[in-house]
Amino acid sequence: MPEIVKDMDWQFGVTAACSNKEQVGKTFFYLKLNVESEDGSQRAVHMEMSLSQFYSFLHQLEKAKNSLDFLP
Repeated sequence: MPEIVKDMDWQFGVTAACSNKEQVGKTFFYLKLNVESEDGSQRAVHMEMSLSQFYSFLHQLEKAKNSLDFLP
């Protein structure tokens, strides 16, 4: 049985300072999923992605939602 998403937190951010100067000013997306296992235990799953990775992820979620909309 897959884990169930119980709650999520998200935020966009901009890197203000970094030892790698190329990263300064880059936008990122942070996602925290609180998931529950079949046995009732809960854990947090943390993800951070670039803006392009976020838009790819969003596109995949939209495709999954459209596929589910066709189910009875």
